[in-house]
Amino acid sequence: MKKCKKTAIFLILVFILQLIPAVPVQAEGYSDYLEQVLKMAKDRYYQDVSDEELLKGALRGIFNSMDEYTTFYDLDEAGNFLSTMQGNYQGIGVEISGVPEGVIVVRVFENSPAEGAGILPDDIITRVDGKDVSGMTAQDISNLIRGESGTYVELGIIRGGTQGIITIRVQRGSVNISPVKWMIDGDVMYIRLESFSGNSSHFFEQALKEMDNRGLKKMILDLRNNPGGEVAQAVAIARKLVRSGVITKLDFKSEDTRDITYYSFLYKPKYIPAVLVNGKTASASEILASAIQDSKDGFIVGTKTFGKGVVQNLYPVLKPEAYERYAALYGDNFVDGYQWANNHGVVISESDLIGWVKITTGHYLTRNGRAIHNIGVLPDFEVDDYELVNGIDIQSIKPLEHENDILLNGIGNDVYSAEKILAVKGAEIDAPDNILDQKTSDALVQFQKEKGIPSTGILDKATKAALNEELKELRLKIDRQYSKALELLGYF
Repeated sequence: MKKCKKTAIFLILVFILQLIPAVPVQAEGYSDYLEQVLKMAKDRYYQDVSDEELLKGALRGIFNSMDEYTTFYDLDEAGNFLSTMQGNYQGIGVEISGVPEGVIVVRVFENSPAEGAGILPDDIITRVDGKDVSGMTAQDISNLIRGESGTYVELGIIRGGTQGIITIRVQRGSVNISPVKWMIDGDVMYIRLESFSGNSSHFFEQALKEMDNRGLKKMILDLRNNPGGEVAQAVAIARKLVRSGVITKLDFKSEDTRDITYYSFLYKPKYIPAVLVNGKTASASEILASAIQDSKDGFIVGTKTFGKGVVQNLYPVLKPEAYERYAALYGDNFVDGYQWANNHGVVISESDLIGWVKITTGHYLTRNGRAIHNIGVLPDFEVDDYELVNGIDIQSIKPLEHENDILLNGIGNDVYSAEKILAVKGAEIDAPDNILDQKTSDALVQFQKEKGIPSTGILDKATKAALNEELKELRLKIDRQYSKALELLGYF
């Protein structure tokens, strides 16, 4: 976000859309009035306040008054927003959870600095740059570990099967967070797509490669609770699943903005997608779901989607002094940095900007020309949403996957999954965590008796296998949308 180069403006992030130049806002007759309002606020307010902060407040008021999707971001807010939408951050690339000794590594992201340095799941981080972090919150420890790309952090780690503390020095870098999670269920791959960030199609293609390697054709594509994101990512994924034809059409209000139609060029789809949706499936998710439904290359199971059929664009907004400088040089009156780049080849720097505006600019139509805003997409097979059991989402539970046995008071990510499964079954245990305490051991004894496994209270290989089978059965029983999709795919 350091430069807004002319060639880069078509690459900047869009949600549900691709960037387009804005139309100048005409506010003739109001400039003196607004100037006097700001002057009054500054003169009368009992504390000092800068002109820039007052202007930011005015901009928030203007854009936040339009609809729930239109808003003004200052530079820090815009930076955080863009990082989130692009699916990356600066750090080492681990997902962590708190334990008494510090934090345990739940997940190591692919191609991350942590993976390159040899950090493993179940590693317990007890020191950060020589500081003992036992007793600190996971968020505070995360803040210590994170930092600017290129800098180093030294971690003290306890690893199962080794004595003492291992010291690993990691160079921080850019970390891509995958919004795609998948697992195999018989001859079906279940793919959960949590958002359409800048790397969604990349990670989705990795799941498809795994399907190809296993010779699978059927998939359950879970778009439930997916709020949307970049239209380009939804289109890229649709092009892997939908036969040739329209994917979506973007219709903009301004006559100066060319409407956009996105196409698929796939001759014959390779996969059969059963798409899961609910009332929180929105925006780019609805573009993908409707393209699959309209093309009849798959089917939708669940409840009516949210119905967000409008599109937003992101624009850089100049500071008054930058606006006046460029207006004097070129004789134009734009506040949108992209217009200076498009019309005059001006390279806008971050110091020229007061912030960014995300604004609703139009709406989209589905493959068959449906406008779904405030209407939603109706599923082909309506099945009620499932509910949490004892506060636990059955689809959030990861299968147990490590070989090592975990004894009483042992720590591991498999304990967390085991405790969630036991809690869903109604066992009397404390809130699930990574520690196999006495209550969990007692619950394991009862589970082992139920399954005819030696009743040791230890999380061993046989118990883990039985828990994974139990998880499959619970998923089918509780998540009826998932089980219905499996049933329907059985006919193909």
